[in-house]
Amino acid sequence: MNKYSIPNLSKACSALKWLAGETRPVSTSEVARQLSMPRTTAFRMLRTLVDEGMLEEIDGRYRSGVGLLHLGLQALNSVEVNTQADPILKRLSHDTGETAHMAVRADAQMLITKVIDSPSPIRVASRPGTLVSIHCSATGKAVLAAMKPQDRQDVLERIQFEVRTDATHSGVDSLEDDLITIRKRGYAIDDEEYFEGVRCLAATVFDAYEQPVGAIGITATTERFPKKKIPVIAAQVTAAASELSSALGQNPVLSSA
Repeated sequence: MNKYSIPNLSKACSALKWLAGETRPVSTSEVARQLSMPRTTAFRMLRTLVDEGMLEEIDGRYRSGVGLLHLGLQALNSVEVNTQADPILKRLSHDTGETAHMAVRADAQMLITKVIDSPSPIRVASRPGTLVSIHCSATGKAVLAAMKPQDRQDVLERIQFEVRTDATHSGVDSLEDDLITIRKRGYAIDDEEYFEGVRCLAATVFDAYEQPVGAIGITATTERFPKKKIPVIAAQVTAAASELSSALGQNPVLSSA
């Protein structure tokens, strides 16, 4: 071991790396066995990581927390999806005249990873690094609609249905009806569900394995983005999402099957 190494910190890093690769929450005993450490020590370490936002506790079990996503935000610029998205978002913003953005799922929320501002002096989009509600954001609903049924159900059970406006979905039933519509038409709309006077439209981005890795969208005031513009904007956004999906290796033949 490096003479400058701090054993407890090294163990915590090992725990984070292991938990990041797990698809289910794990118990304290499992962590202790995996890291060959006393259960009481593992418990204190896990509780510290929860307090710091690096892990999330669910019924006495632990999994990666959204704090890890914040910590890695700067590194996202070197990740393929964000690198590939940059020129596509710039072109989408130029063509629509509105703010374009990319978001990825962070458990039961969405994390804004990239924003290209509109040339308009009136800008209403969130900043990179912002966590937004998955049930009332266009990017969130686009990703939810594209998920496998069991994966989607797992997320729906963890959503806290914060009602932000009169148009916000307040429960699973109305949201699931909306998701059916989204799957049929190929894009999602936040119609003043997150902020009054703001309309967003987003489409899902897929990887080479046909998994939804995020969504591309545009945000504008309802005055600049009236409902009559939805067909034109939808065509531009879905084309941009398809372009990014292709750049990430999606097979157009499989995606249309």
